[in-house]
Amino acid sequence: MGDLTHEGHPEELEFVIDSIESSGRPFIHVLGNHDTLSLPKTEISTITGQQRYHAIDMEEVMLLFIDTTKEMNEDDWGGEMDEEQLQWLQSQLETSGDKPVFIFAHHPVYATTARSTNEKGSIHPDINIKEVLKKKEGYGFYFCGHNHVNSIVQQDGWHYIQTAACLDIPAFRVVDLSEGKVKISHIPIDDSSLADHIATFHKGMPGFEPTEKPHGEETDRSLVVDVLQSV
Repeated sequence: MGDLTHEGHPEELEFVIDSIESSGRPFIHVLGNHDTLSLPKTEISTITGQQRYHAIDMEEVMLLFIDTTKEMNEDDWGGEMDEEQLQWLQSQLETSGDKPVFIFAHHPVYATTARSTNEKGSIHPDINIKEVLKKKEGYGFYFCGHNHVNSIVQQDGWHYIQTAACLDIPAFRVVDLSEGKVKISHIPIDDSSLADHIATFHKGMPGFEPTEKPHGEETDRSLVVDVLQSV
C-alpha cells in the first residue's frame, strides 16, 4: 500500500507507472510517505493520473482509497488526514450501509496492527479515525503497509490487514470476496533472481534496512471472514 518509490522523484514515479501500465492490468495507487517526499501531491497526481482519495462502489463491496501521507516532509514519516477527508470518509461509510467496505491506505490506524504504536508508525493518534470507522454498519477491512511487518488484527467489527514491504518479503496478498466470505491470502514469489536484486537494493538504497521478523505469525498471513454473519 504505497511507497512505490524511494524518494518520490518524477523519474521514479514515471518509471514505475509506465512499467505497471505496460502490463495492461488495472492499477490504483495509494500514496505512501516515500512517494510524497519530493513533489507536491498535485504534481504526483499529474504524473500518475490518479486521485489522492476516492471511492468505487460495487454491488458486493465498497472500495475506499485514502491518503494518509504528509507532503514533502522527510523528518516526519507518520500519517495524517485532514478534516475534509475524514468527513468524506464518514459519508462513504454511512452510504455503504451494511455492505462490506475495504479501505486501502498506507499508514495503519494507531494501536491496531504490529508497530502501529511506534512513533511515526501510524496515522497520528490525535486524529481519531477510529471514531469515524465506528460509524460503519457491518464488516470493514482496512489494508495498510508502512511498518514492514505482516499483521492481522480484529477490533470493533474491523479487520486490520498490514502487509510487509516487498523488499523484505517478495510476496503479495490476494483478496477474494465470493459466496459471502472474504478470503485473504499471502502469496510468496519464488524467484531466485528477484532475491538477488533485493539483496543489492538492501546494500545500495540509502535509509533502508532489512526488517527483523517481517513475516509475523502464521495468523498474520491469511484470513477468512463470513460477512453474512452479524458483526
